[in-house]
Amino acid sequence: MEARKVRGAVKLIRIYIIYGSCPAFAMVLYLREMLLSSLRRANSLAIRSLRVIMNKSLLVIGLMTGNSLDGVDAVLTRFSVDGGLEDICSYSLEMPNELREGLIAVRSCIAESKGNMPDAVRRFDAIGGDSFDTVQSAYTTFLAKAVSALLKSAQSNLLEGEQVDLIGSHGQTCAHFPPSVAQTSDRRSIYTVQIGDAQQLADLTGITVVADFRSDDVMNGGEGAPLAPIHHAHLAEATKKRGIFPIAFCNAGNTGNVSIISEHRDTGAVVVKGWDTGPFNNFPDKLMARERSERMDKDASVAKTGVVNEKLLEVLFEKAVLTAQGENFLTKSPPKSSDPEWYVMIPELAGEAEIDGAILSLEDRLRTATYFSSYIYAHSLALTSDEIVLPSYYALCGGGWKNPLCVQDFKALLSGDQERCVILDKHSDLFASLRMRVSNGSKEVKIASSIEYGFDGTAMEARIFADAARCRITGEPFTQPATTGVSKPTVAGVIRFPNGEEQKATSNLAAWITRYESLHSTVDNAEVFDPRWNRAVAGWRERLSDEMLKHMNLNVES
Repeated sequence: MEARKVRGAVKLIRIYIIYGSCPAFAMVLYLREMLLSSLRRANSLAIRSLRVIMNKSLLVIGLMTGNSLDGVDAVLTRFSVDGGLEDICSYSLEMPNELREGLIAVRSCIAESKGNMPDAVRRFDAIGGDSFDTVQSAYTTFLAKAVSALLKSAQSNLLEGEQVDLIGSHGQTCAHFPPSVAQTSDRRSIYTVQIGDAQQLADLTGITVVADFRSDDVMNGGEGAPLAPIHHAHLAEATKKRGIFPIAFCNAGNTGNVSIISEHRDTGAVVVKGWDTGPFNNFPDKLMARERSERMDKDASVAKTGVVNEKLLEVLFEKAVLTAQGENFLTKSPPKSSDPEWYVMIPELAGEAEIDGAILSLEDRLRTATYFSSYIYAHSLALTSDEIVLPSYYALCGGGWKNPLCVQDFKALLSGDQERCVILDKHSDLFASLRMRVSNGSKEVKIASSIEYGFDGTAMEARIFADAARCRITGEPFTQPATTGVSKPTVAGVIRFPNGEEQKATSNLAAWITRYESLHSTVDNAEVFDPRWNRAVAGWRERLSDEMLKHMNLNVES
């Protein structure tokens, strides 16, 4: 404003110097100049306003590869400024066996090295065969291949001139040692490991990538999981408008995890909670691989010929999911995150020890393992604080629910189907209370695929990371104390531009970054962190300078 006043005064002086002999004419010229200047400013504002309208949405790809190493799920979603979202298309690509075997070996070396990545790389490269960098590059190339296929199938659904702005890539988790596992709040001891070179992915695809979503949470004292609840809260905003609230989003894969978007019983305040429920596909898949050389019990074709054995169910509950400290994960109160390393194929389940004097058939063991998945899922809901209203709506997503027995068992457990349910005596009161809470006294409980609630369940996990990438750009926290135990609401992820050049972002993305001033919302330093993996691997605390810790609002001594 002051600069414009000075420029105006200078123009007036110049006009009077030239036309001082005719003050009236000079004033006319001055007014004319001011009018033209105002028109130019108005035109500039109109152009900027038009640009904002044109940039009212972001096109984001989400990528996810899970612990099962069966493939990558990809989804392309349009996110609008007002919080709306629309899935354009999704795509899944099966992982090649050679890459799967390489990642299994990498994961083993990382476990042996306790998350110390330089040591893990040395161990892996000493084995012979492909180097760590070769496997890492193959994994990233695999993701880029999925992106290419997704974009090809999406072309007919894009608006003219639309470009994909962003990729949100989870990476491949290889180790996870959060506070609940380490049994300490000392941040020098906790870590998480995801591999996948985000810069390489940006270079291969020509699209800006946001990755490494768990590190910020772990570095701020959180569990680093689950990451789904904030995304599910965004979906719940849409269901609430349709009268569907409170709601739970129930994801099931190798591990189960649940997000509850509800309200406080007394205050009515919105509550977002999330946690891991424990193994889901894990035990059934292991049994099928061991005894039938098949990757899964498709459509429960084997399990449905067996019966649930109550004694085996009890042994599974007591012994099959113990933490590194020997505690029963299943009885721990949320928030909590699990580690597949805890999922133990106990002898009774493997058919190597007797139950009631006999080795159970594969069919009965598989049926019991399948029921166990739904049983512990429902049991975890019962551990939710009484202050929280439990939902009557349950949206099922993830491949685990493709098993029809799991869906039927879960429905029976929440509805109290006495003929179908096997409830351990010690849990009878807990499940009775659970049924009363989910029905809220009289309400019918609706358990259905997330597609019936308006969301593609097959794309759910991948979309979580598309949403996480969007939130990184807008500077919105993607983890909260109530979901991961983190010390404060935390923005998650690092941004990687193609060839490391910010100007290669789409003009739309550049406008969003400028608008939200989000480029430096998280700690990121290429000289400190190795780009081949995430930031919060073992030893992360020692690599951070006091200046970085202050940027994170952490105590230098913590």
